[in-house]
Amino acid sequence: MKKGKTIWLFGRSGSGKTTLAKEFIKQWKDEQNPIVLLDGDILRASISKDLGFSVFDRMEQNRRAACMAKILNNQGFHVLAALISPTEEIRDAIAHEIGKENIVFIWINCSIETCISRDVKQLYAKEKIQAPDDFQSIQHPFEAPNKQCLSIITEGTEIHDCVAELLAICQQSFQ
Repeated sequence: MKKGKTIWLFGRSGSGKTTLAKEFIKQWKDEQNPIVLLDGDILRASISKDLGFSVFDRMEQNRRAACMAKILNNQGFHVLAALISPTEEIRDAIAHEIGKENIVFIWINCSIETCISRDVKQLYAKEKIQAPDDFQSIQHPFEAPNKQCLSIITEGTEIHDCVAELLAICQQSFQ
């Protein structure tokens, strides 16, 4: 059995990770190589419902997702993960868990202003009112990648163009 690969979409809340991932899954037609979506919001409602947003909890959320991705990859499934993964330390731990040869990171690049304007979960709005110490957004900035990394810019780009870009990346990465 051929081992699967993981495509890991990361970026701020509101950058478009989940929207892009869901649209991509609708268009993925390779039945020989099925793909599984691991979305941070879905994981938080299930296997990570015991976690908050502290630095430790974010590390643990990403560790659990990486373990799941590795298990699925070993079973021959490709994985599309969509999680904030806000620090280089977290992304390095993910790559170590899955294996650098089995993962491609894609930064879903979008300005903080656009992320705030897309705040469908009202996380940024709540932060301004409650100012929680453990929510990673404005007070705890997202770390842009400091290593060479693929990037999809969702700000000002139509979703179908972003999906086409992601499809091309996946087709090349999954060969």
